Formats: sequence, C-alpha cells, structure tokens
Amino acid sequence: MPGMRIPSLLFLVSIALVGLLASKSLEDPVSGPNRSDEPLIGQFSLQRAVAFADASALQWQQQRDCVTCHTNGLYLVAAARVAPTGPDNRRAREFARGYLNRYVVDQQQPSGQRGAVEGLVATTCFLAISDMGSVGKLSPDTRKALDHIWSLQDEDGSWSAWLKCGWPPFESDDHFGVTLAAVTAGVLPQSYRKTDGAAAGIQRLRGWLRDHPPRNLHHKGMMLWAASGLDGVVDDETRQKWSRELLSVQRSDGGWRLIDLGAGKWKRPEDVDEKLPSDAYATAFSIFALRQAEIPVDHPQLQRGLQWLRSSQRESGRWFSRSPRRDGKHYISHAATMFALLAFHSCGENR
Repeated sequence: MPGMRIPSLLFLVSIALVGLLASKSLEDPVSGPNRSDEPLIGQFSLQRAVAFADASALQWQQQRDCVTCHTNGLYLVAAARVAPTGPDNRRAREFARGYLNRYVVDQQQPSGQRGAVEGLVATTCFLAISDMGSVGKLSPDTRKALDHIWSLQDEDGSWSAWLKCGWPPFESDDHFGVTLAAVTAGVLPQSYRKTDGAAAGIQRLRGWLRDHPPRNLHHKGMMLWAASGLDGVVDDETRQKWSRELLSVQRSDGGWRLIDLGAGKWKRPEDVDEKLPSDAYATAFSIFALRQAEIPVDHPQLQRGLQWLRSSQRESGRWFSRSPRRDGKHYISHAATMFALLAFHSCGENR
C-alpha cells in the first residue's frame, strides 16, 4: 500500500541504525580485537586496565566456552589481587569451576582442546591461586580438580601431553605447566599439601625441576615466582643470579623483549633481532618476576620498567604485544595486560 512506504522506510532506517550501533559496539576497543595501531591512552589508568581485563575475560568465556592461559586463566590470578571481591572475579571463578566439573565430576569426554590436559591443569592451577587470593581457602570443587591433575601427572613430574604447538611462552614446552603447578603448590594450605596425592605430586614437581634446568629467562622468571612460595625450588644464590640476568636484558627505553626472555627463539622467521622493540608482555612479566625475587620496588630499573608500561598503555586500557607467530593471533596482549596488573600490584600500585 502506498501509505505504508514512509513508515516502512523509517523502520528500515531504524533497523540499519541499530545494526550500525551494534557494529560500533563490537568494535569498542574494550572488547574488540587487539590492534597494533590502537592509539595510546591519553592518561595512564589502572582502572581502565582492570575494566579491559574484566571485559576480555567475560568475552572469552562467552564466545569460547573454555579457560585459556592468556586470557581468563591469568585473569583469575590478577583479579584475585586487584579485585578479589568484585562481581567480575566471582563470575570468572564460577565459570572456571563449572568448566572443570564438566570433566572432573561429570566425566565429559574431551573435545578438541576443551578438556585437554593443558586446559585442566592450567585451569585448576589458576583457580586454586584465585581461591587462596580471593577467599583464603580452597573450594571443594578446586580440591577435586587438584586431586584429578595429580592423577594425570607423569611419573617424571610433568604433563607430557601438554599442548606444544609452538606458541610461546605457554604452549611451546613442558616447563610452563610444571612451574605453574609449582607456583600453585606454594600457595596451597598445608592441610592440603599433606594429603597423599598432593604430597606425591609436589615431590614429582621438585624432581622434574631438578632434572630439567631452565633453558631461558622466562623459565627462570617462572621459577622465581614458584620459589616465592615453595621452598627448596631456587636457592638464594641462584635467585640473585637469575635476577641479575633478567635485569641485564632490560633495554635503554626501560622495557624488555620476549625474544630475549626466550633465548633468541621466540620470534617469527622473518624477524630481525636488532629491530624488535620492547614489548608489554616481557616488560610486565619481568617486573613481576623480579618482585617475586624480592627486588625492591624503588630499584631504578623496576621504576623505569613501570614507566615504560605507563607510557605504552592503549586507549582500551590494554597493553599490546605483537604475537611471535603471526598477525591476527595477538592473545599474548591479553596476557601482557594481566601481567601488567600483577606488576603494578606487586609494586604497591592498585586502582
């Protein structure tokens, strides 16, 4: 009918506007893709960084329906320190418990990487660290998951089925999984550490770390973190030596580089070592690891590193790190943001 044309046109225009607004919201830098050309933030804001971390963790669990090291896994560690009682932390913790219960309690069969060994071990570790940091005790679900991962552990102390697809630093070797479990062991309550399964599992961890010396600075940084809670992992002389090594690769601009933490190996084939700049992941991780080794907050190199992070934050609140594999897979930027929150918190800077 001719009289319906104008209302119909208005309806179509309104639908188009809604679609445009929805599209713009999807491009909101808080939840949008990691971009190397995202502008720097006008004024450094830890609050904005926390908001990005909250949003990215929620987006990952809603879209991916799993827990992963670089995003909502490390988020559990960071949120337990910067916002332990916040609703976003509670929601992420509930999701992690539900994810683990699918495979530990309901015995759902793994599908692809969902339910794979690395996901179960890492999620359990992140959740246990979160439990102790957020509420000061293990939930019954976390205890069941911990019991389960000890049963999956190899006799040598590792989880050899851990995904090793060449995505450093989390999925390139067995070291990250073992040291993450050692970090977790260091925060567990003594009552749980003394259980048969945990005691045997922790003893196997110690044996693996003894028999497999760290091959790069990231390995050493993870061990410094583990040693902050688990005795006998790194002696005092070695702790000081590794701290000096980490400090020695800081660049003149105050940052660190992933390629240096990875002993020159964590880069793309076409990369020229000398042209790679400081990056947010390596900088945040190094500061946090050095704080675990009791390097004082007022150490000039730590202060320069913190300043590098302040000046490198993006508009969304995140920190960008170029993937050592290829463009379009910049999830390490999420990890950089989580470690940046941990770095600032470890130096006494909160929201």
